[in-house]
Amino acid sequence: MSLRVRLVLVIVVLVTLVAAALSVLHLDTLINSLSEDALQRSELVSQQVKSYVIEQVNEVSSEYATPSDLEETIALWNQIVTSDANIAKMLKMLATSQGVVEINVAGRTGEILASSVDSRVGQMMDRLPALQVWNSLPLNRRLSDLFGRKPDYQVTVPLGLNGQELFTVQVVTSTVLLSNILLPEVRTVAYVSIAALIASLILTAVATNWLLRPVRRLEQMIDRMVQGKFGRPEKSEGMAKEFAAVESKLNVLGEQFRGARKEASEMQHNLDQLLERMESHLDVASRLTAISRITGSVAHEIKNPLNAISLHLDLLRARLGGPEDELNAEIDVLSKEVRRLDRVVKTFLDFSRPVDVRLEEVDLAALAREVSDLMKPQARLAKIDLVFDAPTVPALIRGDADLLKQAILNLVTNALDAMKEGGHLHLRAGRQDDIVTLEVADDGPGIPPELRNKVFQLYFTTKPKGSGIGLAMTYRAVQLHNGTIDFTSENGRGTTFRLQFPALVGHA
Repeated sequence: MSLRVRLVLVIVVLVTLVAAALSVLHLDTLINSLSEDALQRSELVSQQVKSYVIEQVNEVSSEYATPSDLEETIALWNQIVTSDANIAKMLKMLATSQGVVEINVAGRTGEILASSVDSRVGQMMDRLPALQVWNSLPLNRRLSDLFGRKPDYQVTVPLGLNGQELFTVQVVTSTVLLSNILLPEVRTVAYVSIAALIASLILTAVATNWLLRPVRRLEQMIDRMVQGKFGRPEKSEGMAKEFAAVESKLNVLGEQFRGARKEASEMQHNLDQLLERMESHLDVASRLTAISRITGSVAHEIKNPLNAISLHLDLLRARLGGPEDELNAEIDVLSKEVRRLDRVVKTFLDFSRPVDVRLEEVDLAALAREVSDLMKPQARLAKIDLVFDAPTVPALIRGDADLLKQAILNLVTNALDAMKEGGHLHLRAGRQDDIVTLEVADDGPGIPPELRNKVFQLYFTTKPKGSGIGLAMTYRAVQLHNGTIDFTSENGRGTTFRLQFPALVGHA
């Protein structure tokens, strides 16, 4: 159910309840006034009848002999009331009063002696409810009497002599006559209530259209936000301050929603790219696994024949003896190539088999110093100035000293090989917050841009006799220690490799 329908229903119900309450109050006031007026009129008529009957009895009784006792007096009075035409005429005249049905004068036995209705004379007087009691009844009971049962009520006045009741004056009032008087007022109240209800419906329809117009604008604004349409907000002229404030906040929310939607789109795009890279890495990993299995199998198959060839070459050299120098030279060449192939096969096996990492407390700076001391003689021969910058605090990590030392050695060896005409090579180790770093920087020719994405790929090399395994093994060693490795390179100005590892907790 819409808000507009609810508002209309609520207002109509409220107007109906108010109209009903006012109508009931008005009817109660009218009925009270009407019944009070009928009671006063009936009491007035009864008093007039009483006075007139007493006057007539006194006037006419003078024409008769004085009664000797009370019984004769009662008989005389009954005769006068019954036979006096003036009394009957007066009763008929007073019975024309509004709301009065009939007027009776009854004797001590209840027999009607005189009445405004001729047929009632000689009959017994009806005992009706008192009109005073009816006036005190609840409104619903009086409404039921007026428009339902329609009973008659009476007002009685005793008429007596020397404290003894001789006659009873009865004024009968009918609720039928009262309802006839009240019915036009009820119609008027009903017409006014219906008119008020219709007017409330019209005013409610107009008011809800006017009041809910800002709500519809807010609803349209939210729909545009959901659809991704973020146009300029319309002017809020004539809108209540509260709705204008809500619209302003919705505009701000819309801008934030647009930004959040844009960020979500960018995050989705980045996530898609990340998934693509992960798929690529998984594909590379699966291929490396397959290659590892193949190369391991092939290496084992090649190693056995190589061992046999090497053994038979040694036997052949022993049998040939010393004089055959030329044959020995050829055999030396074959032996040298067999040993080289054997080293290649061992390298394949080392890279393809799982690595057993033995973690312990390691000072990365100390490992770098050892590599520096080890490679300085080779650097001097190549006219390269190898410098190690020692840190001020220990660069402690948890790692495998042999794997890390081999990784650093591979980087230093590659740097030395890159500087054909000499140069400078710097090793720097240090700690920043919770990160231990190691940099290997040379001022060689640098790595060409088109080759920078391939330097860590297995078997990729730019050296004529390189195996393409050194940097791949270095990359794997860094990954096994939860570290990262990256590099920066400029053509003609050198390359810097940077290794980062989590520092050992609890050591500054």
